[in-house]
Amino acid sequence: MTRDEDAVERARRAVLRRFRWLDGDADTWSVLADPDALAAVVAGLAALVAEDRADLVLGIEARGFVLGPAVALALGVGFVPVRKDGALFPGPLVRHVTDPDYRGRRWTLATRRDLVRPGQRVVLVDDWIETGGQATAAAALVDACGGTLVSVAVVVDEASAAARDALPPIRHLVRAADL
Repeated sequence: MTRDEDAVERARRAVLRRFRWLDGDADTWSVLADPDALAAVVAGLAALVAEDRADLVLGIEARGFVLGPAVALALGVGFVPVRKDGALFPGPLVRHVTDPDYRGRRWTLATRRDLVRPGQRVVLVDDWIETGGQATAAAALVDACGGTLVSVAVVVDEASAAARDALPPIRHLVRAADL
């Protein structure tokens, strides 16, 4: 195994060891609460996208705010937040409404126009992808700023075929079927 494959495999084992279901809902917070698992997940996500030559990591509120900055640090690049539904976010904003998520909800996502510069390569980091609505909206935000979303890195991949068609490569530590 190469160093990157080893980091991904360590992260995968950490997720499978710490992940659990609570009242029928996925609990990725338990993975992040363990310092060794958190370190492994961050290293694994960074390894998944290291060859994408990203200039920035984008993270969607809430788990993207936890994982994104850590992965950005590991890659030696900056972090750009994406806020949901009117959260305080001073400065010039771009907004995009998502398609319905797995619960049928739509979100208005926003980021600062000045944080992604034209021509920058951006990687989206999150904990889970299913319908791809938020990731697709995030891609539209990056595009509106003149950047390019080059990949998506997630802890758990349950992406629909439509999401795979609409997005750049989706890289994962585990598939939902593994849980």
